[in-house]
Amino acid sequence: MAARDYPPDNTDEPQPDAHYSRPREHGVLHGSGVTMMQRLLTWTRFTLTALTVIYCVALLAILYGLEYHAETHQFLSTGMYLPPWGWLLPVAVLAPPSLLFYARLLLPQALCIPVVLFGFMDLRWHGWQVPIGPTVKIVTNNIGQASETGFKDFADLQKADIIALQDTAAGRGPKLAEMYPDRYIVVKDQFMLISKFPIRAADALPWPDPAETRRRVAAWFEVEAHGQSLLVFVVHMPTPRDQINAMKGLGAFSALLGREGGHGDKIREENSKFFRHQLDLAQKMVSATRSLSVPFIVCGDFNVPTHGQAYRHYRENWIEAFNERGQGVGATFPGNTHIPAWMRLDNIYCSRNGLIPIHAEAEQAGRKAQHLSMAATFELTNPRKR
Repeated sequence: MAARDYPPDNTDEPQPDAHYSRPREHGVLHGSGVTMMQRLLTWTRFTLTALTVIYCVALLAILYGLEYHAETHQFLSTGMYLPPWGWLLPVAVLAPPSLLFYARLLLPQALCIPVVLFGFMDLRWHGWQVPIGPTVKIVTNNIGQASETGFKDFADLQKADIIALQDTAAGRGPKLAEMYPDRYIVVKDQFMLISKFPIRAADALPWPDPAETRRRVAAWFEVEAHGQSLLVFVVHMPTPRDQINAMKGLGAFSALLGREGGHGDKIREENSKFFRHQLDLAQKMVSATRSLSVPFIVCGDFNVPTHGQAYRHYRENWIEAFNERGQGVGATFPGNTHIPAWMRLDNIYCSRNGLIPIHAEAEQAGRKAQHLSMAATFELTNPRKR
């Protein structure tokens, strides 16, 4: 049958009245057929979809910025010290209404959780190897704002061969020497090394802490472990405490909206200056180890979390023990809060030759200390025979 032309040839056929709505086509309501509740549901779904897309895109952009450009912007440099699970709070807000009105949005929201946990928080589930050759176990701790002997229980539990301490005040040496009468103990500047291996030489590196120029940010110790030389670098990099405190409250708005020459401009300038200096010290520290022919360990309070340019510079040039053989997050700071520690500011690295990490472990919270200890065990791959 041939298709009928429209308008129809038969003009006697009754036509739809213009005052009445058209009938429903393909299940779509027209005109007065759409109720207020249906309009509200449509706009609710649209709003939830838009918010979910904005959040997912913003989350990926922020995490990328924290990983590769954190020190270049005052908000990112502050953000990398915040609890990482805080980036998932919008999921807790979006998920309940999505469950009620548009359940399919739960999938992209749920995918944000493993992105943060495994991609950003560096959650690790490595096993611990059984060593074949001789090993060296080291424990590091910043004891500046804790009991001077608080580290001992963890160090004894780990049966540490070497204990590297930072921020040791004058006068602590004799008391610690009484605690370890059978160990070699050497103090250089703010650093103390307690070792069951002989310490052959030691000195502080010439780089001052900008907050206290009389103190150095690193020292080196040469020990003789299992018949061969092993260098241990102990560091205590500058703290960004002042920069983070400046961003609290109205400081963040001042940094964002403040004019040149004002308080906001000062916050931006001090922030940029500090993190440039922090990256410069990281580059100097790495350069100091590049020409070494003997194996070495670098440990201590780096005052950078596991994100940003400084951390990536360390990790690209050395082997991070916890990244290779750790379990969990390995957070060591802050250790004196009511919520679990969320940053690995205290870390242990080793050279790419002569040492293999076989175990790494962070101290569990349980004592009043701002910094928890970190332990690592290394296998010597080419020990000299006596």
